[in-house]
Parts: sequence; C-alpha cells; structure tokens
Amino acid sequence: MLNNEDTNISENSQISLRKATLADMAFIRDLFYSEMDEIVNEAWQGRFRWEGWFNDVQKALELESHIVQLIQFTNQNIGFLWMNKEDRNLWITAIVLKKEWQRRNIGSKIMTHLVGECRSDGINTIELGVQKNNNAALRFYSEIGFERFDQVRSARTDLLRLKLINLED
Repeated sequence: MLNNEDTNISENSQISLRKATLADMAFIRDLFYSEMDEIVNEAWQGRFRWEGWFNDVQKALELESHIVQLIQFTNQNIGFLWMNKEDRNLWITAIVLKKEWQRRNIGSKIMTHLVGECRSDGINTIELGVQKNNNAALRFYSEIGFERFDQVRSARTDLLRLKLINLED
C-alpha cells in the first residue's frame, strides 16, 4: 500500500523509504539546493523561489493526502520523495537523489516498488513533471515507459505519464 510509513524497497535491500518530518527540512533544503538549483533556475530563468516551495513541503508533511519520505541507504539519507494519490492517479511532485547515488539502479528500484504498490492500490497512472533541461531525468523516465502528455510552458516542464493498465505483469 502506498502510504507514509517506513518501507523497505525490496527484500534484502539496503534501500528504504522513511517518513519525513519537520526535523528533516535542513537535509531537504541542502539536497534541493545542491542537486536541483541549477536545473530549476535555468528552466525558470531565475524566477523560481525555493522558499515558497520549501513552505509547501512543510505543509505537505502535515497532510494525510501527501506522502513525503526520505530515501535512505542503510539508514543514511540519500534522497527525497514527495507524492500524493488522487482517485486512480499517483502524482510524484519530487524525487531526487544525491548526485553520488545516481546511476546506481536506486531510482529504478524505487520506481519498480512504486509501480507494484500502485497496481496493488488500483492506481492506473503515475504522473510527474520534469524540467525540459533535465536530460538525465527525461531519459530515465522514457526508458521505463513514461510518455509526455502535456507541458507547462511557464516552467519549461514536460509532464510525463506512465499508464499502468497497459503494462505487462
């Protein structure tokens, strides 16, 4: 079940998801400034305001409809995941790994886990937005079956969708 509880990603895996708390905001801020600031500022042409976004994260921590988790490797924080369910859709607001943890199959394991959980919960689609200049993320999501379905022009963001009802088991 998709929920905000602590979860191991797979059996014998050292990768887990832990419910984020307000005490984790310093890690979340540092992660986004170090990994996403350059990409987001280029896409938004310097108009993006992180403080408003961090306020939204803090509010989401208190909402039952939002799932806000830290990605951990042997209890060490290595990333962040924020999502929410609406009807038969899962929207991923953010998923970010520290650069040194990227390209280690962790994102693939997390997405495989999420797809399995979504299927169990009767969710038909997973959607997310990717900055058009984030070529690595666009390539990653394309390789696992996400397709572009719209664009937010002001943010230079491609909206991507993975239709679970079309996937083979």
